[in-house]
Amino acid sequence: QLLPMERYVAHNWHCLDDLEKRDHYAVLYTSLNCPFNCSYCNVHTLYGNRKMQYRKLTSIYSDLFQFKHLWKIRNLKIWDELFTLDNDRVEAICDYIISEDFGFNIWAYARVDTVNEKMLRKMKKAGINWLCYGFESASEEVRKGSSKAYRDSESKRAIDMTRDAEINILANFLFGLPGDSLESMQASYDLAVRENFEYVNFYVALPYPGSKWYAALKVKPTDWSRFGQFSPNICADSGLVLFRDLAFREYSLRPEYLSMIRAKFGEKAVSHIQEMAKWQIR
Repeated sequence: QLLPMERYVAHNWHCLDDLEKRDHYAVLYTSLNCPFNCSYCNVHTLYGNRKMQYRKLTSIYSDLFQFKHLWKIRNLKIWDELFTLDNDRVEAICDYIISEDFGFNIWAYARVDTVNEKMLRKMKKAGINWLCYGFESASEEVRKGSSKAYRDSESKRAIDMTRDAEINILANFLFGLPGDSLESMQASYDLAVRENFEYVNFYVALPYPGSKWYAALKVKPTDWSRFGQFSPNICADSGLVLFRDLAFREYSLRPEYLSMIRAKFGEKAVSHIQEMAKWQIR
């Protein structure tokens, strides 16, 4: 009750449908940890193992009720590392939100190999309007080398099912994973362009402390400033960083992308993205 929730604002892409209503934003955990073993990820170091920890559904329902009726929340992030891991829990949480008619605008993390048509339709009905998929790389070899095990066919199926459910896709890609090349990074960019995702995050892949990638390094960076995505001291090749920066700008200003944004979210969203893309990191 003491937090000024009206001062917290959602991501811009989360509210492309109404950029004037980004306030009254909150985050919710329904579970902790992730059972997968991606070599670039260090999230398991927070928990000491890879065992999933689930909150009681009654506690989650209480939070959701307070979000709506006490704090007047509209925009909600489900911050689980992988919300779509347990189908039954997803359905139960969505059913509660639907039954209470909260009217949330929600986004959550998913994997292409943990979603199905029924789940996606239920999530959309509950107000989950965005799902973030970690595609990471278009190259199966690069993904295999980083223990991100999914097949291209699974990715395409998840994309199509998500679109059929009318859920927007936030696509995450990593440039510079072990084994990545200019050709494979370009293939990742081309995949994003081909699918014309509603929004993308292009990251420089970094060997974060606690990850298997970091543990395997002979020379380990120890200066925390080297792990900032926009740090001038980032522990990545300058050409790789430039590729990332240019990729995001070019993706965001493509006529095909802006046309899709205009059709889905309106002219204000197009103007917002064009203004955002003018900013130069370096």
